[in-house]
Amino acid sequence: MTRIIADISVSLDGFVTGPDPSPDNGLGTGGDRLGARRSALDAGLVDALTLHLAPVVLGAGTPLSTGGAPRTLVQRSVISTSTATHLTYDVSR
Repeated sequence: MTRIIADISVSLDGFVTGPDPSPDNGLGTGGDRLGARRSALDAGLVDALTLHLAPVVLGAGTPLSTGGAPRTLVQRSVISTSTATHLTYDVSR
């Protein structure tokens, strides 16, 4: 069976883009310090989630989750570096 793994950077306040993302500025203002936004989590398609927690507060932008069905995350690993904390979870359905 295929496992879907989401791998994304997120700010300390939960945003995956900065404010005002657009086609010409896909990650929004300040979002270049993060990564892109995968909506598969809200759709319930993700089996594992790896978050790269960046030490930045954006204050606004695109949230990691927009309030889909509640999900239970089971922590699998935590790796801390000087630039981010890398968290891996299994996602229960």
